[in-house]
Amino acid sequence: MGFSPIALITDVDWEGSSLEREIIEARGFQVVVAPDSSEITLSSLAADAAVILVCFASLTATAIEAASHAHGILRYGGGTNNIDLDAAARMNIPVFNVPDFCVEEVADHALMLMLALNRNLEKQVAVVRSGGWAMPAELPPRLSTQTLGLVGMGRTGQAFARRAGSLGMEVLYTMSSRELPRDIVATRVDNILKLASLVDVLSIHLPLTPSTADIIDSAVLRAMKPGAMLLNVARGGLVKTDDLVQALRTGEITHAGLDVTNPEPLPVDHPLRSLPQCIVTPHFAYRSQEAIDEVRQRVAKAAVALLEGRSPAEDDVTRVG
Repeated sequence: MGFSPIALITDVDWEGSSLEREIIEARGFQVVVAPDSSEITLSSLAADAAVILVCFASLTATAIEAASHAHGILRYGGGTNNIDLDAAARMNIPVFNVPDFCVEEVADHALMLMLALNRNLEKQVAVVRSGGWAMPAELPPRLSTQTLGLVGMGRTGQAFARRAGSLGMEVLYTMSSRELPRDIVATRVDNILKLASLVDVLSIHLPLTPSTADIIDSAVLRAMKPGAMLLNVARGGLVKTDDLVQALRTGEITHAGLDVTNPEPLPVDHPLRSLPQCIVTPHFAYRSQEAIDEVRQRVAKAAVALLEGRSPAEDDVTRVG
């Protein structure tokens, strides 16, 4: 009986691996799910892997260098900051991701955070649940009078721009020179500090790279209007956490809505968990039944292509770098 190439799944963020097994094993290949995502375990299993499927596990240089037979690394999602790309390049292992499977979900989540903060939703719900019926004293601004600033104007930024435009908000953006679709009305601003000074809501839509890490720092936060709101549904490392905590405590900005944080998860006693001006959700924005099924199917199909010696379809995954 001949050796059947192995697809190694390092970790999953859902129940089981039946969908991947159905697609990959139907073509005669093995699926191995790592029992844990420690470097020792992944390095051991990677030695026999022909393709590696990774969600949130850290694929270090040690693990990647052990994968001497691997034809590719497939990331369940867009960000690749948990993969040592330099090590993969040294090993000539191509890395692929799926940057567009959850565009609608993430844009919806950003919209939800903005609306919840604007309308003081948490406070209203808390009053009713405690038996009261008093309305918050603060009157929120009408959203159609507000300006949204987007740091990055990729797929998710564009999807959020459409949603904000439908509410009558003016949309500005920076850190993108791409030509926008005709249905998006937005004005480009030269730099992030200028953008921060002009908008009521600043929303981040960038990948996390060495050049974008901590891009939202004290300088950007000080440039924002005192009543402004910061949204982050991209990556926690884009925001300098200590600077954000300080800005909220001193009133430099009024609100923050975060689906991603640095560190993640937040320690139990971290101030971002308890600051009343801040809503934090547990990295949930990308999730819907359709989105999770889609990314699993696309990664599994790409794994089959690599196992069969083919290039994955561009409709399934995107090569990184």
